[in-house]
Amino acid sequence: MAGQGFSIRYNFPRAPISKHANPLGMKTHRYENSHEEMRASSVTQRLACALCGSRDAQPVLEKRIDGPGAALPFLLWRCAACGLVRTEPQLAPRELEAYYAEEYWGGIEAADSNWIRRDQRYRTGFLCRFRGEGSVLDVGCGLGFFLRALDPKRWDRYGIEPMPFPYREAAHSLGADRVLNTELIAAGLPSGKFDVVTFWDSLEHLPNPRAVLQEVGRLLRPGGIILIGLPNFGGYQAHHFGDDWFGLSLPHHLCHYTRETLTRLLDGCGFSVRVMEDRSGPENYHALKHSLLKRLTRLHGPRGGRLRYYSVKPFLHPWEWISTRWRGGSSLQVCAERISAEAAGFAN
Repeated sequence: MAGQGFSIRYNFPRAPISKHANPLGMKTHRYENSHEEMRASSVTQRLACALCGSRDAQPVLEKRIDGPGAALPFLLWRCAACGLVRTEPQLAPRELEAYYAEEYWGGIEAADSNWIRRDQRYRTGFLCRFRGEGSVLDVGCGLGFFLRALDPKRWDRYGIEPMPFPYREAAHSLGADRVLNTELIAAGLPSGKFDVVTFWDSLEHLPNPRAVLQEVGRLLRPGGIILIGLPNFGGYQAHHFGDDWFGLSLPHHLCHYTRETLTRLLDGCGFSVRVMEDRSGPENYHALKHSLLKRLTRLHGPRGGRLRYYSVKPFLHPWEWISTRWRGGSSLQVCAERISAEAAGFAN
């Protein structure tokens, strides 16, 4: 099943695209036609890079997503100045709500405390490598599973979740005084309140990562840490599967990070990276199997795709192990320490 079954669907232009003058904003731009027309229309549509502010970028990948009413095409652009990849168009928060329906969060009927602790073990284990107790804020806490997996005797637990459905579930489990239904910057939390701030698969959903991380620096106590887990756009699976990659998740993901761009973002916001590593094991395997199944189903139809998938499934574990160590995992996890208030642009 080599050859076209695993072709990479990236598009690289021969010359850089010109700069544009639209300000950064969460506004929908509805492209309706070909890739060439989308490129031409982008002359007036282009967003500024969320990392460096440049508008000079090259198209990387095109994907059409079924949405409410009609399919909507999206383009990924790589910043010519810093390399950060971003999604355009970026939908307004109210428009995105339709893509965060209850099904997005998975079933919660089996989410008892033992299951949650097992499900969150790789996150709680990563946290315990750096801190054993304190005050923690989980940004984009979803259903609240990570916070619920922490021992309340050792951790003072808080969450931020802007989407209505997961917020209600998290607030019901943790307490309405522990979870806020808003964006982080709008929450207006007191300075120096937290020892740890976490972004588990949430930083890539934000259009303004620099402003958010600067706010995190204000919220952390001296020596506080930030933990981040997100898809690795520079890893093997992203390159191999292209628009079939499980970690792409459009239109939810607005920025797509590599080791280099995530390090640059953290450095510029006053954080020193202590650990940046590939996630491996069950989560990476999960991403690989879904990427492969999606690719085969698209090429061969539901029945033919599944037959081919099950024929190679016994080889997925060694495939995941080798590919992660050869070209990087499907996702990264990071611990960074707040070291410089001046570099982050806030005052103590």
